Amino acid sequence: MIYLLFVVLSFILLFICVLKVSKLGISQIFASTWVLSSLFFFLIHIFLPTLQWDVSYYRYQSTYSIDIYIYSMLFVFILHSLFLVGISYFSPENNNQQLLFTLTNRFLTRALKASFLIFMIGSYFSIKNILSILSIGFENYINDRIALGVGNGLIMLLAHWTYISCLLFFFIFLHSKNNIKVKKISFLLFVSSFAIAATYYGINSNRNSLFILLITLFAFVLSFSPQYYGRLSTKQLKKAIAVFIVAIMLLSSLHFIGKIRHQGKLASTQSSSQYGVVNSLNGAFGNHENIVWLMSHDYPLELGSTYAAAVSNFIPRYFWKEKPVGAGPKIKNLIYPGSYIVGKKGNSSLTTGFYTELLLNFGILGSLIASIFVAILLSLYFAFLKRQGSPIIKSLYIFSVVVFSSQFFYAEFLGFFARYIFSIIPFIFVYFVTKNLKSISL
Repeated sequence: MIYLLFVVLSFILLFICVLKVSKLGISQIFASTWVLSSLFFFLIHIFLPTLQWDVSYYRYQSTYSIDIYIYSMLFVFILHSLFLVGISYFSPENNNQQLLFTLTNRFLTRALKASFLIFMIGSYFSIKNILSILSIGFENYINDRIALGVGNGLIMLLAHWTYISCLLFFFIFLHSKNNIKVKKISFLLFVSSFAIAATYYGINSNRNSLFILLITLFAFVLSFSPQYYGRLSTKQLKKAIAVFIVAIMLLSSLHFIGKIRHQGKLASTQSSSQYGVVNSLNGAFGNHENIVWLMSHDYPLELGSTYAAAVSNFIPRYFWKEKPVGAGPKIKNLIYPGSYIVGKKGNSSLTTGFYTELLLNFGILGSLIASIFVAILLSLYFAFLKRQGSPIIKSLYIFSVVVFSSQFFYAEFLGFFARYIFSIIPFIFVYFVTKNLKSISL
């Protein structure tokens, strides 16, 4: 029955993606909330749960009821369907020609200088964190990654600006066809920032961030090029197949990086030969078991406390000892009571994801309402970004679509929210630097 459900749900999602892409163009693969979110939903809540069931691999308990397992997949599919309805309420994707423009030399030069400042700040803190990890030893860091971040939240977030500067340099490179000097400089800075970001996220074992960076770069290419709009031609179909092949290669690289991480953490108890695809993908996107576990047990509803924790995360715990914690620690203590204590050395948490937090906070009925409500809010936000005339804000729009269609579905909201807020600061800074400079819409 689970395999039949897998086929049916996969076919529905495939139909949705093909319909959207064939109508609006290949750009919709990475720049459409409908398509990208459905692809990640498929990976997290359909493909991986089916794979786990097939090999009986779970993290929290040895087995689950087949009825609850099937119900969990159907329920979360309904939640995602409501999300797609809500996210399309203002239909910002139907006017994608607004993303096409050319930039003046003055605009490019000023944007490049502003992005370089962002790059210098991000690189400084990235290198600082790399040295901190190396000083305590990679294996010690892997066994207790939370400890390094305690009291260093701002430093960790500013290191992420290397990632954002990489996107800004690439954006400038794409639009500097008529300015050879800016084109060469922006390309060199793009390569440098990408190398530092890849090194940083490789060392701190944050492979998902590198994965999303690559997806966003693809999204920039497809969204800011007119040839990728409109109904698919044979040539575009070939390019879509090429993108699919690249995606498969990226999944393979995730498995390889995950294997290295696993070796560093559990080398003494388990040989690397026993580390398979399920383990690797589960480490990166294994959120659906949270849904199954919650549906299999009674638990008190959080009623929005994990979202309040995300907002209050900017207030140091030194000033607010009793401030709420995020969904990761909450669900960790539900599954393993007393395992997460604020301030305790060696704490570890669990990744949750959008639908897990909805269920944790509002229960089954409340999740149905909350899913479409959150999607409508996002639709409003995306529509606002897309209406802005600044090319920088339009690049922020693409970045936002990507992260809210990917990381949003598998990350803990507390960490996701803080990171997103700090991610948009560089975009806003470059926007103000270039605010009075003209661009030409195509």
